[in-house]
Amino acid sequence: MTMRSKSAVLSLVALLTMSVGWSVSGQAQPPGQAPVQGPGRGRGEPPPPPPPQTGHPSGKLVIWGDLASFDVPGTLPTHCILTNRFKHGQRLGIRMTAIDGGSGEVENTAVLTAHLSYAGGTIDVPMRWRGVGGFPAAEYPRQPSEMWTGVWVVPADAPIGVMKYTVTAVDRFGRTATFSPFINAVSQLTIVDQ
Repeated sequence: MTMRSKSAVLSLVALLTMSVGWSVSGQAQPPGQAPVQGPGRGRGEPPPPPPPQTGHPSGKLVIWGDLASFDVPGTLPTHCILTNRFKHGQRLGIRMTAIDGGSGEVENTAVLTAHLSYAGGTIDVPMRWRGVGGFPAAEYPRQPSEMWTGVWVVPADAPIGVMKYTVTAVDRFGRTATFSPFINAVSQLTIVDQ
């Protein structure tokens, strides 16, 4: 891959990350989820992904994303605001995108899972591909086909402090990718008192 094509892919990833941050909707999840090893809670099985796109796979699988408040109702002023500070009972939203590194296009066959280190174990939060279904036009000027989201409600007994997380992805072609947030302690997912 040439330096110019690497720059183009990185630019596309940055652009997609910004556009993901501009429009996101929360997902329903029961409050007070207890820490468990294994699958997290969601809205049932997501619909199957569409067939592979022409020209895929043609590079590495690349994933990137952020954290946001998925407060309900969506009319709250903090809904979809980027943050890494969450209080007990708050809905932590994990937003990601998956890119075919060769073509720079969204890899819609990817399956993403967030992994939260909690209470000496790992909570796996399956992420839902948001490229299907009707979304409110007032919130989404276009369908969010580049976005996967997952939700975890911070339990009342969650300890205050930094909480580690990663996101993994695998696509239909067997390619894998892992996302870890920046290592700076200030930018880590943190459970706060107030």
